[in-house]
Amino acid sequence: MSNSSYAENDDRGQQVNKPPKLLNSGKSFCTKYSTIEDVVSTHNHSNDFIQTRNQYIVERLKLICLFFAISVPASSSLDFIVFDSAQAKLLLVNRLIVSGVLIGLYQLIRRYRTVNMTRVVLTLSFLLPVLSYTATELLLTQTMAYRDIPLSFTLTPYLIIAMLGLFPLTTSGGVVLLSVIALPLAILEYIQYTGDYTAVIDKLWLFVLFGGICLWLQSGQMIMLMKLYRESTIDSLTGLINRRVLMRQVTEIAINSNAAQDSFSVMMLDLDYFKRVNDTYGHMVGDNVLVNVSSLLKRELRNSDVIARFGGEEFLVVMPHLELAQATQVALRVAEAIRKSSVMTDEQQEVTFTTSIGVTQYIADESIAQLFKRVDDLLYQAKMQGRDRVENGITLC
Repeated sequence: MSNSSYAENDDRGQQVNKPPKLLNSGKSFCTKYSTIEDVVSTHNHSNDFIQTRNQYIVERLKLICLFFAISVPASSSLDFIVFDSAQAKLLLVNRLIVSGVLIGLYQLIRRYRTVNMTRVVLTLSFLLPVLSYTATELLLTQTMAYRDIPLSFTLTPYLIIAMLGLFPLTTSGGVVLLSVIALPLAILEYIQYTGDYTAVIDKLWLFVLFGGICLWLQSGQMIMLMKLYRESTIDSLTGLINRRVLMRQVTEIAINSNAAQDSFSVMMLDLDYFKRVNDTYGHMVGDNVLVNVSSLLKRELRNSDVIARFGGEEFLVVMPHLELAQATQVALRVAEAIRKSSVMTDEQQEVTFTTSIGVTQYIADESIAQLFKRVDDLLYQAKMQGRDRVENGITLC
């Protein structure tokens, strides 16, 4: 059984593969420890973590835009000390333009908090000062020698690079931003090149040094954010998402379902006589059973299915784009797989277990509370009908 799609039968009995829409799997990005791939790119990140990181970046980005919108024109008082009057006035106009654009970016990110908008604003908020610096230096060098330009001004690009270290970006994202910053600086060096290649190498070395430190700081921020995210959203025993993340996920799926006039199904499963397993074999064996079931669910279900530990020995699965008949077949297969599975005690005694499952389909515009109440009632029916069975339905009598 592939966990990338379900092979289902259409109304004519022919097999049809329904590709999943990758919303936010309960299977992805649920390991306890960060991996190199997690830091390098967002490929293995769940949508929920991407949104969480986005909000974190937005708050820092707003603060930085406001800080520089105020501090950039305020620093003009120093320009009138280190530059002559004409040059200081030129810098003041430049700084006021930068400040105005930063305020605009602040308003933009405040109103639109999408991931794509954050990427655009983050890029512009760092590219704009670099472009401003490049244009200003070209103007200054027309009236004064480069060596006479104050060090506080020539170090501006490296200050901008250092500020990038405040954001939990992936390595690939950090490299892209550094490349965006490097492009106008490279053009500036090309225009101003006088044959002194040692000065160019010196600036290049400073850029690489500051850029490397920036990437290191970004990786540290990312690892820290991952750790905090996992501790607050991932069940430490099974590696599945917890109920809080599940509620965000199913709400998003319901919104998308209503907008697309699509549907999805939910199944809730509860291990039968689980207390008896704990009492007979001990809680360590009971934990092994839960881990075994969670691994089985990850293996049997699609990447697009949201799998959560709902509490105790209960699990809940949200299956986008599946109607009740298809979801019921999935539930029957899961029940059979659990029935055939087992764990071993330290004394090499085999422990088998079964599950009762309730399955239902989302009804357009209903509340998540109503949906969960219905599937919970179906699970209760399965328990009352003798356990180790699947009960399905859209409405209850």
